[in-house]
Amino acid sequence: MVIIVVESLIPHEKAPEAGKKWLEVVKKFPPDRSVSKQLFLAMRPSIKGFIILGAWEVKDGKEKEALVRMNESMLMFTEVEGYKYSIETFLSSVEAMGLIGLKPPEN
Repeated sequence: MVIIVVESLIPHEKAPEAGKKWLEVVKKFPPDRSVSKQLFLAMRPSIKGFIILGAWEVKDGKEKEALVRMNESMLMFTEVEGYKYSIETFLSSVEAMGLIGLKPPEN
């Protein structure tokens, strides 16, 4: 399965505006568990601003839909001056090990 990871950086002084924007985004793009499942959403302050990390596990066959949805939702945040983000995709450990012909140990 594919995992989408989003990293965002919000300038300190724009945090209230970004928080309001997040409420708008969630309203327009409510969670759709038929496409993906949120694994975590975490935030920490840094010298550069607030850093937010989020990860979503994408359902098999829903990769394109999940990426389009994530891009559309994240683009709304660009209305907040100084907001920056990146979207990356990862394979699960099972799929990644399979690429090299190995099977990961059982948990």
